[in-house]
Amino acid sequence: MPKPLASIGDRFTAQFIDGLIAFAFGAAFYYSAKALQWPLELAFLGWLLYLLACDGLPGGRSVGKRVTRSSVVHIRTEQPCTYWQSLLRNFPILVLGVIDAVFIMGKQRRRLGDHLAKTKVVKVGG
Repeated sequence: MPKPLASIGDRFTAQFIDGLIAFAFGAAFYYSAKALQWPLELAFLGWLLYLLACDGLPGGRSVGKRVTRSSVVHIRTEQPCTYWQSLLRNFPILVLGVIDAVFIMGKQRRRLGDHLAKTKVVKVGG
């Protein structure tokens, strides 16, 4: 039996939390680069790496998804999201922003990135 879809509120909450964590990664990369006298542009790399890869963490659950008890899974098999799928699903939101997010309002609650990666976001226990 398929798991129920995560609510729109849960999805936006998870995205907000993950955005804060990505900012923290960027700050950590910035201060590390500054201390080591490396290019400060590494801060962008820290931010970008977390945002693109976070849904590939174990169980298809970024930190934000763990808080909201949701998970990114393959649309048919419901297997957890891979790092490749995470990159595919999160790249469009970086490029298209709100345009990509508007698609969550549809019946399937799937962003353009979800369609591209063949994923959906579902509710999970604990």
